[in-house]
Amino acid sequence: MLKKLTGLALVGAIALTVPVAAFAAESQSSTFHPLKQLLLDKAQAFGISTDGKTNKQIKDELKTASAAQNTERLKKAAAKLGISTDGKTDEQLKADIQAAVQVKLQAKATKLGISTDGKTNKELREALKAAALTKLQAKATKLGISTEGKTNKEIKAALKAAELTKLQEKATAAGIATEGKTAKEIHAALSAGKDAKKAAALNKRAEKLGISTDGKTADQILAEVESALKAKWAEKAAK
Repeated sequence: MLKKLTGLALVGAIALTVPVAAFAAESQSSTFHPLKQLLLDKAQAFGISTDGKTNKQIKDELKTASAAQNTERLKKAAAKLGISTDGKTDEQLKADIQAAVQVKLQAKATKLGISTDGKTNKELREALKAAALTKLQAKATKLGISTEGKTNKEIKAALKAAELTKLQEKATAAGIATEGKTAKEIHAALSAGKDAKKAAALNKRAEKLGISTDGKTADQILAEVESALKAKWAEKAAK
């Protein structure tokens, strides 16, 4: 009897264990894996389908896509610098780009009186950045803008704001509305106003000389005015 009960208990234990183990396996397979998700996110960014693929297959495709993207980026950079890419490896392109960039940086540094001897591209950039900061600080100080503890970006923003205020004042004095306008738009309005004044003065001069301005461009009117004035001066000189 004891053996029978023991056997039944063992069968019951097995029966209970099987679904629990199955549930545990199912739970484990559905557990979130950060590394797997990272692969999926990267693949999605590259437009790579991951359906039915192993991690290794996804990694291989990502490696290929990344290499192709890097090559394209190098070719674009080379094209901007006027460097030929025919038959060159990524390493060769990278070396050519670095050499071309160094030449440009050295030329820029020399123009600003910065020594380039033995300096890497990184060191040249840092020297140029420091020189740019000094120049910005001098310009800001001249306009009464404090530069203490400010980066190049912050000083540029402060200078931009000061220039906008100055433009707004100039435009207001010229009777031009500035509300909601950018610095570029205010510049354009001031330029248009200046051109209008010049055109009005030119038309008035043409009118005094008996020159018609109807349907004529400013250049045409100016040419006729200059021609009429030359004729007038020549006539006076002949007397």
